Amino acid sequence: MTQSGLLLVIGVIASVAAFNGIYLNFVKPSLRIPIVLASAILLLMGAYGVWEDRRHPDWDDEDVAVHHGAVAAEGAHAEGHGHGHDHAHGPRVGWLLVVPFLLLAVVVPPPLGSYSAAADTGIITVTTADGLGPLPEGNPLDLTLAEFQGRALYDADRSLEGRRVRLLGFASPAGRPGEWVLTRMSLNCCAADGFAVKVAVEGAQPVGEDEWVEVVGTWQPAPLATPGEERLPVLVVEDLRRVGAPENPYE
Repeated sequence: MTQSGLLLVIGVIASVAAFNGIYLNFVKPSLRIPIVLASAILLLMGAYGVWEDRRHPDWDDEDVAVHHGAVAAEGAHAEGHGHGHDHAHGPRVGWLLVVPFLLLAVVVPPPLGSYSAAADTGIITVTTADGLGPLPEGNPLDLTLAEFQGRALYDADRSLEGRRVRLLGFASPAGRPGEWVLTRMSLNCCAADGFAVKVAVEGAQPVGEDEWVEVVGTWQPAPLATPGEERLPVLVVEDLRRVGAPENPYE
């Protein structure tokens, strides 16, 4: 019953996280369906275990093993162990396994933010402009930070030149007092492998760490980097607006 109860609790919490959007703090949106399927399997397994336990409340471990066709494996155990006491109930300490999931239901950890961005030692995370294609119409033009970084640093056609663009991200430390960079965290799979995509801003007012902003401006070619130094793409800010965090905080 303990094992079945654990499966039910974990399945419920996982399914709730998948449907209310909490899962987006930890994994990419494309993993929602696998999470739903996994939680459904856990719920079915847990429900089956509870049903079996209620059908046969007096079964002990040997009876359960025989029921599942493990007579040979359990024969020696049954002979030497006897039936002098009841094995039907697992240790109550097993319920401690559900504590992390209950905490997740009560206190939702935030998505990766400025602390993770500051700890990310990589500066340039996009290394090519291949596959981006021509820029669409729009004034200002909405771009992700990754696309802006790719075009700003590697597009030989300088497609960003003269175009007003709008970027969305949060503020993270720039490494120098009083300065900040526009940042979005990106995931390969889940939050464990998240990395920061950063764009330097010029002419922007001070913004607190982890504060989400929408900035409009134009690309400015960065000066040549000294040997061993990498320079971020630069956006000269014309307008800055503080906004709430998007439903999906990652690119």
